[in-house]
Amino acid sequence: MRKLFTISLIILINTGIYSQQDPVYSQYILNEFLINPSVAGIDGMTTINISGRKQWLGLRYTPETYSASVSTRILKSPFNISKNKYRKGSKGRVGLGAAFFNDKNGAINRTNFQFTYAYHIFLQNYQLSFGLKAYGTQLKIDKELIEFRNEDSPEIESLLGKSTFIPDAGAGINFSTPNTHLGISVINLFQSFVKIDNVDLESNELKHLRQYNLHGFYRKQLANNNWTFEPSAIIRGNEDLRFSADLSTRFIYRGEYWAGLSVRTSGELVLILGVKVNRCFIGYSFDYGFNQLSYRSYGSHEVVIALKFGESLRRYRWLERY
Repeated sequence: MRKLFTISLIILINTGIYSQQDPVYSQYILNEFLINPSVAGIDGMTTINISGRKQWLGLRYTPETYSASVSTRILKSPFNISKNKYRKGSKGRVGLGAAFFNDKNGAINRTNFQFTYAYHIFLQNYQLSFGLKAYGTQLKIDKELIEFRNEDSPEIESLLGKSTFIPDAGAGINFSTPNTHLGISVINLFQSFVKIDNVDLESNELKHLRQYNLHGFYRKQLANNNWTFEPSAIIRGNEDLRFSADLSTRFIYRGEYWAGLSVRTSGELVLILGVKVNRCFIGYSFDYGFNQLSYRSYGSHEVVIALKFGESLRRYRWLERY
């Protein structure tokens, strides 16, 4: 029984690590900052982003993710004289950001805080961006959601209800032009170990695998200029050569309304809808998979709300982000 529980716990935690260290966002275009740290301040504007995702609605203890982030750019400013000293204006190359997400997957609860630094370089008609982020993840196993068939398991039961803190870092690069955006990022650079108390169990140190994201989009104005066609894609992978991908397309009307579809390699079809109201961008997605689990649920739902500020003072050349 003890060995069986150990194996089950390892499988459960590793599943959580893969899905929750890098949550799967259907609307990755609106959540790029959470995927790639080099996106912080990429459009010269301040962005506040809130999102929530619930998978397999209608079933109990299914994964759910909530996140909040803010990113900005330390923008160009004129020189000034302060206390008889000449101060040069900034070149507006630095982006900063912070993010938080909470992810629940069955009995595993993970909370993540991250801070980001980005540096942007203009070269002719394109922008090259670099980003670094440092973060810490708190992992906790809910003892109320695990039942023991063998009640004589004091050592195993002592793991439950306790939390552990896991520090790590990530990095990213992004290339952007007026109509093209291509980025690559990596998280878990140090592949930190998950240490679950000091209980002597088999494989009680679980490794966070390094994970990679390759993402991008292309925008094309259609003949009447009212419509924009935007194909995009994201490929996710880790050190164990486990991959998944989303292939998407959106049609955007006058920059204010959009609708699209995504196909995920795990066998899911995603409907994407959105609207812009003044400074607020609201996106909704519905995922439906063709498997037994999806047939028993009402699909997966995701809502993203983004607020963007500073378009009059902070616009950078050709940058029109959304």
